[in-house]
Amino acid sequence: MSVYRDEKRGTWTVSVYYRDYENEVHRKTKRGFATKREALEWERNFVLLKSRCTGKLFRYFWETYTEDMKPQVRKSTWDAKEHVVRTKILPFFGDMKLDMIKPRDIIKWQNQIAQMKRKDGSDYAASYYKTIQSQLSSIFNHAVRYYDLESNPVKKVLPISGGRPQEFCYWKKEEFEIFISHVPSTSIFYYAFEMLYWCGLREGELFALTLGDFDFNKKTVEINKTFTVVKGEPIISLPKTQSGLRTVTIPESLCNEIEGFVKELQVEEDERIFKASKTQLNLMLQKYAEESGVERIRVHDLRHSHVSLLIHMGFSAVAIGKRVGHKSERITYYYAHLFPGVQEEIADRLDKERREDVGYEAIDIDTI
Repeated sequence: MSVYRDEKRGTWTVSVYYRDYENEVHRKTKRGFATKREALEWERNFVLLKSRCTGKLFRYFWETYTEDMKPQVRKSTWDAKEHVVRTKILPFFGDMKLDMIKPRDIIKWQNQIAQMKRKDGSDYAASYYKTIQSQLSSIFNHAVRYYDLESNPVKKVLPISGGRPQEFCYWKKEEFEIFISHVPSTSIFYYAFEMLYWCGLREGELFALTLGDFDFNKKTVEINKTFTVVKGEPIISLPKTQSGLRTVTIPESLCNEIEGFVKELQVEEDERIFKASKTQLNLMLQKYAEESGVERIRVHDLRHSHVSLLIHMGFSAVAIGKRVGHKSERITYYYAHLFPGVQEEIADRLDKERREDVGYEAIDIDTI
């Protein structure tokens, strides 16, 4: 009998025979189940695992992983994951047996990935290497957590080395003011850029905004959804993380402008306000950046600019992170290096504090 009760311990035990990828017979014993039902459920899952996953090719387990995880994530998130796996992972690991992949195989794969180039011949960003390795690791973690794979070989190796460092571009307030002065105030793009810069919204959050999200009396906007287009299909979904759900207070002067703007549009309560595409928004950004003579940046860099401005104004990482929907303070602190001269300013202010505390008096070196 494969499932039996341990009278001494008062628990249930599973003892089942199975064949590995070389057709050799092994016995698997698992103890400590509180009920027979739990023991039978584990046995069924284990048999399923041995027949479909461990001991089989990696690409077959990818199919199992897809069945398990695809319904649980946003379509756009899954499409991005699937692209990475299809182009960067399956070509190397697809025909290898899942439980035979060792850390040395991961290192060989890393070396291959590190040699890959983008279409224009440039290196991938170091952050992209991290994303690729994380996707591979998540597949092995799934096998360990739910299909009794002994360990995740990705955890035993270092991250992929190399890649170009991630660059953050941003506009200072003066640069944004020069830029926005060239955008017609009657254009929907004018208000889109204003919301992105002064409220720190993501593009998808901006495009999802409806009239009902605004409270012009309280001068706030509710961020509770995001808009994306996947393979030509418009999709409105919840933000990626719980922290993305937030209420953003709008500067009063901007709030008044937005209120007048939406009144002229005469949109319905649940109708999207900013209906331009990401491509159109980017084209307008580049057009007016060129006309105004400021450095060309991406649309998402307006969000970076907002965070940078708030840091420079002296707001705490907690306050900034809550406003822009960062998942953790660590993400907010990552922006701190964007300010040229900040280290010098810190040193100057510390020097001032030190002089006041110790009564320091400058000495002319020539008089010594």
